[in-house]
Amino acid sequence: MPQLAIDATCLPQYDKLDRPTRERLIAATRKFRELPLEALLAHPDLRIRRLPAGQDPRIRTFRISDGWTGVMLAPESGETFLLVHLLPRDSAEDWAGEQRHDVNTVMGTLERRNAAALGRVVGRGDVAAPVQAGGAGPPGEAVPAPASDPEPSGGPVVARPDEAALFDHVSNHDLRRLGVDAEIRRFCRTLTTEEELEGWRAALPQDQYEVLSHLAEGLPVERVLREVVEPRRPRVGAVAADDYDTAIRNTRERVIVVNDDQEIEDVLAGEFNAWRIYLHPKQRDLAYRPRFNGPAKVSGGPGTGKTVVALHRVKFLAEHLPLGGRVLLTSFTNALVESLKRNLALLLPAELIEDVDVITADKLAMNVVKEEQPDVSFWSDNDVRGLLANVAQRHGLRWSADFLFQEYRHVIMAHGITTVDGYLDPDARRGRSLALDTAQRRDVWHAIADARVRMRRNRRLPSLELHAEAARILDGRAEKPYTNVVIDEAQDLHPTQWRTLRAAAAPGANDLFIAGDNRQRIYDNTVSFKQLGIRIVGRSYPLRVNYRTTGEILAWAGEILRGQQVSELGEPVPEPAGTTRSVLRGRPPEVRAARDLADELDALAERVRGWLADGIAPGDVCVTTRTHRLRNAVVRELTERGVPAAAFQASKDTVTDASPAVRVTTMHSVKGLEFRAIAVFGVTADALPNMEHVTDAEVDEQQHEADLAAQRSLLYVACTRARESLYVSWHGEPSPFLPRAAVNGAVRRGPARR
Repeated sequence: MPQLAIDATCLPQYDKLDRPTRERLIAATRKFRELPLEALLAHPDLRIRRLPAGQDPRIRTFRISDGWTGVMLAPESGETFLLVHLLPRDSAEDWAGEQRHDVNTVMGTLERRNAAALGRVVGRGDVAAPVQAGGAGPPGEAVPAPASDPEPSGGPVVARPDEAALFDHVSNHDLRRLGVDAEIRRFCRTLTTEEELEGWRAALPQDQYEVLSHLAEGLPVERVLREVVEPRRPRVGAVAADDYDTAIRNTRERVIVVNDDQEIEDVLAGEFNAWRIYLHPKQRDLAYRPRFNGPAKVSGGPGTGKTVVALHRVKFLAEHLPLGGRVLLTSFTNALVESLKRNLALLLPAELIEDVDVITADKLAMNVVKEEQPDVSFWSDNDVRGLLANVAQRHGLRWSADFLFQEYRHVIMAHGITTVDGYLDPDARRGRSLALDTAQRRDVWHAIADARVRMRRNRRLPSLELHAEAARILDGRAEKPYTNVVIDEAQDLHPTQWRTLRAAAAPGANDLFIAGDNRQRIYDNTVSFKQLGIRIVGRSYPLRVNYRTTGEILAWAGEILRGQQVSELGEPVPEPAGTTRSVLRGRPPEVRAARDLADELDALAERVRGWLADGIAPGDVCVTTRTHRLRNAVVRELTERGVPAAAFQASKDTVTDASPAVRVTTMHSVKGLEFRAIAVFGVTADALPNMEHVTDAEVDEQQHEADLAAQRSLLYVACTRARESLYVSWHGEPSPFLPRAAVNGAVRRGPARR
């Protein structure tokens, strides 16, 4: 019987269908699984037809509705149909007619290319303009190309003797080893810049493009072979050039083979339900690995599936708990914890959820401390600053409350210093900008110690003190509260929080599972796992494939972090080289420079109305702002302009609930969430960076830079919440964090463009 597989290209398209069209699509896909091949091809409702003059004889189109057409691959070998794309009826045949699918025999995967566009270049020896959205641009400057593929042992071929070719350092023999076929080898010899390669991304075979992009970045051939080619190869044997059925099943990063109606609907919907059913091979290996001999870490950029892997890991651990065992799933904020709870409920049956606590690290610390000290209450950081100001005055110190707070937070509490001798150690303040002599250190220590005594005497403890006390209590217990601890958004935790989590489970196999990304660190916490007694050597795993955000948005947002060195999660070393790639394509972000606030609000309302007119549901649109005050103003102003809008509180509301209004929230609150369309509003020089939340450079220059980096990451996080459409606006002076090219090319007059 035929079986259906779905290409990731379909996922953003499904969101554009109205409910009746979605129902017709699901009914059509059901027939692909239920009918024999002959009956399927002859079915009158589906109207499956070959293209009259297409590049690929295996491509078929079928009718979904009067306005929408499905494009599928009906291979001659095997019975696995691949749903390739969903397109408006008037453009489907044109797009499908230009595409060709081939088996990459080196990697054993199925690849799609714009054969018409490439043929015009390779066939004529021209270099064409970049291909956009699956079509070909007009031909550019004509240059000679090799008439035939060079001998395998030959050296590299340079197509433009007057310019340095992009791949003149790679031989054809090595390109062939890496799975680059003859047509693409000839084509890539015409390129001179990485920008040209990126411009042709939509036309090139997906896996071969990744090989070429890594080579263009300067990665050695052997490393590309090891990191890109070998992981794709099938576990058993080679895949023949005509074995499309096996190639489809082996294309695990972009293709999902579905088994029932609910799975089809979940996968096409592209929501969490899809990924709770389907994990890509590397994700599944990490989530369901029977044993890690100690703490394990998963890191990766936005949309690479870290949270989903963490949730599946909880599922595995809950299914294998010893008698009386418990699992802790934790994240940084209440909002993120609520999101984890909702998603975990989709994944685990009720009887397993009973064995899992989903709480913040702060809530864990408070629970532990209250067991021994029931009258303890919570103090905010502002309360601590006020107390330190009072103590500094009493001690006659010249230092500000901000300076004392930074010493308290980033030196004494971060390093777990408990004595004056520990603070006097030459290494205690390593990295702090302002030097202190021994006498000054003693003065600072005694002032902070005085403040801490006052906190404890009054039973009013801030987060850092709660964790210090919780870690002390847990360290003294032979029986730990948890068998396993799974930590999401790990990059934002303070060392005191890590000590609590480390003490919550006994060291051993599968004790800690950590997921995070230092690009998204929006608080000023840096940690060293080694100093915290968390040994991860040999158990650190990067995820490189983004399944949520289009490549255009990901590349644009990456420019926000330009020049900023990203450190390895939990280690004081640079993150290993490697590129996060997206399996999705779309439009570039829209950027708007307004004359004033009213103009920016008018443009925002127009942009949101455009999204709604394009069929995006209000609940799939989010406007994000820097502050709560601006959030409330945007809700009010959008409503007055006839756009349904409501404040979104991530700790209370859920993105899985249908909403009749556009959601408006802060940049901090949108962390960990995703929407089809995101508008990042008010990206001004005053808002980002907000200097009220940045340590003065005279207090500590290093902390000043760390605070700026955290706010830069905040903008990056807000922009990468968008799945397919991103709109960024400001009035007055733009934020210096914005990509320079975006600022220079921003729309500056007239209504916002749809």
